[in-house]
Amino acid sequence: MHRIKRNIQQKIMRIVLLTSGVVVFLACTAFVTYQFYIFKSSARDQLQVIGSIIAANSTAALAFRDSKEAGEVLMALRGEEHIVAACLYDTTGAVFAKYPDTIAAYDLPIKPGVLEYRFKGSQLQGFHKVIQDDIWVGTLYLRSDLEANFATFFRYAILGILIFSMAIGVAYLLSRRLQQSVSDPITALSRTASIISQHKDYSVRARRYDDDELGLLTDGFNTMLDEIERQNAEITSFSHHLEAKVADRTAALQKANEELRRQTNLFETVVNSSVDVIAVIDASYRYVILNDYGGKVYQRSMEEVIGRRIDEVFPNITQGSTLSDIQRALSGELVHNPYYHSPVMHGILENFFIPLRDANGDVDSVLIIAHDITATVEANERLRQLNLSLESSNRDLEQFAYVASHDLQEPLRKIQIFSSQLLSRLNDKEFASKTIARIISSASRMSDLINGVLNYSRLANSRDLMQPVSLEEIIEAVVNDLELVITEKQATINIEPLPVVTGNKLQLNQLFSNLISNSLKFCDRKPLIEVFASIVPGAENIEGTDENKWYAKISFKDNGIGFSQEYEKNIFSVFQRLHSKEEYPGTGIGLALCKKIVDNHEGHVEVSSSLGEGTTFVIYLPTYGTEQKTVNSA
Repeated sequence: MHRIKRNIQQKIMRIVLLTSGVVVFLACTAFVTYQFYIFKSSARDQLQVIGSIIAANSTAALAFRDSKEAGEVLMALRGEEHIVAACLYDTTGAVFAKYPDTIAAYDLPIKPGVLEYRFKGSQLQGFHKVIQDDIWVGTLYLRSDLEANFATFFRYAILGILIFSMAIGVAYLLSRRLQQSVSDPITALSRTASIISQHKDYSVRARRYDDDELGLLTDGFNTMLDEIERQNAEITSFSHHLEAKVADRTAALQKANEELRRQTNLFETVVNSSVDVIAVIDASYRYVILNDYGGKVYQRSMEEVIGRRIDEVFPNITQGSTLSDIQRALSGELVHNPYYHSPVMHGILENFFIPLRDANGDVDSVLIIAHDITATVEANERLRQLNLSLESSNRDLEQFAYVASHDLQEPLRKIQIFSSQLLSRLNDKEFASKTIARIISSASRMSDLINGVLNYSRLANSRDLMQPVSLEEIIEAVVNDLELVITEKQATINIEPLPVVTGNKLQLNQLFSNLISNSLKFCDRKPLIEVFASIVPGAENIEGTDENKWYAKISFKDNGIGFSQEYEKNIFSVFQRLHSKEEYPGTGIGLALCKKIVDNHEGHVEVSSSLGEGTTFVIYLPTYGTEQKTVNSA
């Protein structure tokens, strides 16, 4: 009780002291602020008056260019101890006279500034225009040191602090005496409440001191005790009836609980027997329910899941759309995600997010049903790949039919024509020799075409075992094989470090050989070929690549004749040529073989070119082992 009284007294004294202190502090602050304002205004006005007098006395000296007289005018400032520097400038801005004579030039402004007086630290300085008969003849600069004036201002501040301290002391002494008229009735009321609380004796009444608000509070407290005493009697009389009602309702509640337990067990059996993941998430994204199949799939126990946020249990779930789908369902929308690549179970799911509503119709949780469709999607993907392969085979058949009807028949027709001409002129040995040479050339052309078709056919049916292949070894072998052509063409080949990939060594050798040969062939200057690589992840915008795999990106860049970019797709077709065989010999099947080799390696090839500026082929091949994320050239 003693502690309660002390606390009330302390609160009253704190209120009185705080109120008094704030009022006195504001009064002292206003006084000091006013004095500071008066001090600054007085100092500025005084310096302006001095400036006006000196400017008026300096007009003749400036007008007649008499620096000695100007110096004597400035020497009149010796009677103003607070002025520490003065200077007269002529109309060109040059220093005409200064005060005192010993002041350094760097301690004065280089040229006149704004015509006004400003405070800078503990100094007041400014410029004053010197005018004679409305003609500007120069500018006066004055600087005043206000340290002495500041000392007077600080004395005012100390006086304010002393007044503030004395006022707080008087307020403390008065509040210590006068607060008892308020604290004593409250303490007595608190003492009565404590006795009633400890002894449960509601017959005790509080003493009334005065006819004020505290007296009314005491009367109200006593009236409340009368009402409590009456209610206790009523409660005692009703307790027996209440016990009987409680017993009846307890029996009914036990029966309802049994029925609820049975229904709950049935619900849990149905949910846990499901072959889909079933979960309930509340508005805080915390698990309320997760069935046994979900725990098995996610490899989590119920203790690890229930009551925890979904992004705490599965941090990488933020990579997908699950959180946004839950948010949409919490807003009342029925969400169906037919194709969701789960970062948690690394499979493909068909998800349903169903809003669950409380008794008021508000959505308070979300039912999630996730059906694993990984096997179905993989089967559909295999079917799609088979369809693509079938379409590719059909395109190859169409191209082969074209070859059989056109490209292969062309040398045959030439052989027939040359043979007929030879039969008609057998006696002309020179003509016969030239005609036989043409027949041999056409036969060789047809042989090259047939070999090209056979090579392409072998690649189309190739299912050789893939293994680690060093591309540096491949490029070294290709350069050695083409050494004579490289020397003849005076070509330069710059090769940066290349990675190890998963592939067929013979096919990759043929791929690199075809690309290097084309760069050497289709060039009208000294060939410059650059081969470099980097490691990149698969992406949607790179056709034929898997986003979950890493690829070696190998670039073949040359300075050859190039071609128009509109032909970038056509050049990979069988027997597709952009130049006549007289200009650049060949079968037109080399780049088609390159495309087929890259397809066999589940990679991608693309090309960029411009007429006369060269061509760049970019090959994407799956990496192997430690080459997955780095390459020596990177």
